[in-house]
Amino acid sequence: MSTIEDAIQKIKMLQCPTGELEDRVTCILEDCNVSPKSDIVINREERLDRDGAKAYSVIIADRIDPAMTLLAKSGQDDYVVQVEDVYFN
Repeated sequence: MSTIEDAIQKIKMLQCPTGELEDRVTCILEDCNVSPKSDIVINREERLDRDGAKAYSVIIADRIDPAMTLLAKSGQDDYVVQVEDVYFN
């Protein structure tokens, strides 16, 4: 399995405090040797929201691969967020 596939599998299992989502995703990508944190940009993409999940685009500056999108749902108290899906655009 490639490093990007390892990272995607870890991101799909991610559950963390809502305010830490972007940092946790960048840490996973860096830990899986996909890219250093400084080359990763994560943006909120409201137009891609689906089924109550919030969408985020993940752009890695030094890769040819298309950007990834992740969908995450917050719990009822909006304290914990769970990644629901990760896919390439």
